[in-house]
Amino acid sequence: MKDRLFIYGILGCIFLGLSAKPVSVYSEERFRIVLDAGHGGRDQGAAGRKIQEKEVTLKIAQRAAKYIKRRTRGVDVILTRNRDEFISLNERANFANFCQADLFISIHANSARGYAEGTETFVWNKRHNPWSFKLARLIQKEYTERGKRKNRGVKKANFAVLRNTNMPAVLTEVGFISNAKEEKYLKSRKGRRKLAYCIYQAVKQYLKTIDE
Repeated sequence: MKDRLFIYGILGCIFLGLSAKPVSVYSEERFRIVLDAGHGGRDQGAAGRKIQEKEVTLKIAQRAAKYIKRRTRGVDVILTRNRDEFISLNERANFANFCQADLFISIHANSARGYAEGTETFVWNKRHNPWSFKLARLIQKEYTERGKRKNRGVKKANFAVLRNTNMPAVLTEVGFISNAKEEKYLKSRKGRRKLAYCIYQAVKQYLKTIDE
């Protein structure tokens, strides 16, 4: 797996620029985004009655990548996985670092024992990076205003994929798979595309702030 990720990294990054800090999307340097579909392979993540987290995250990541690639100029998008396979947390972070990405977005679906609903986005609790917070707030705003999802806010957490990446990074929870209503939404193509579009719009707004 490590060898395969290394090869993917070379193929995906060797012709890209090497700046690890935010750059203008309209400059000669291309802005690089790594989209991370949470879980995969033997790690199914949270499970609903009809779907698994690893399925939802991959489909949303793939769709968000398409939106960003097709509608945003000067941006390269790289997926940590494009199929159902296991990749460790450290390998995901190391992959983004190897590519020297400008932005890292990890996509997940939530679960709770009791009733819970809504979206929330996390940043690393020890890295007060204004760019991470800015993207997280933009994502939550899009979920709420465009997606009409309940806003659980921006939070801090010591997640490995946030702690071990060298660029602005967020982990976003797109809904509760343990909630029957939200599971139905996450299972639907319309729901997944809406969430992916919200992520794309947040990235678009984020890039504009870099240009200002």
